[in-house]
Amino acid sequence: MPEASPIPAHLTGLLDCCAGQVPEAVLRDFIMFSPTPHVVQTHSGVRIYTRCALDTLLAAWVLGGDIDIETTPPGQTQPLRLMVRNGQLDAPLGAVLALPTPANLHTAQELYQSFCPYALVFPDDATYHAWSVTTPVLTTPVTLQDAFELARQLVERLTDLHTLHGEGGARCC
Repeated sequence: MPEASPIPAHLTGLLDCCAGQVPEAVLRDFIMFSPTPHVVQTHSGVRIYTRCALDTLLAAWVLGGDIDIETTPPGQTQPLRLMVRNGQLDAPLGAVLALPTPANLHTAQELYQSFCPYALVFPDDATYHAWSVTTPVLTTPVTLQDAFELARQLVERLTDLHTLHGEGGARCC
């Protein structure tokens, strides 16, 4: 497997703030109890909603099983459907994730306000670019495969930090 790109610097601050937390605990912070445009369905029938599209990919690695994801792009009524099977992402060809690049992302409140509303999936680059010129936060389009790999790296890093800090680590954000 080719060497993956490193975790973007603006996301490493979040990892540092979550040091000591198991990935499952961090995922609980991203789960919503009311419907959102981002839905994860496990094969055992559990349905969860997340704050953003990146959270659905994080859920795939944290839950560790096969899942189905539906995420509805802004301005669209039909969700994009993604599947994770045996650790592999099956996604529409050409779909991209908007990766926000806000500065100083160190608290949960900053995450929820300046990252989550803009971490969205789009069916293609053209739809992403039409949306991106209307947003107040700078974003970068990344392929869903790269976003899936980024989610894996984030979960792996959180697991490593938890192992280093033990179960008594600090609360996330």
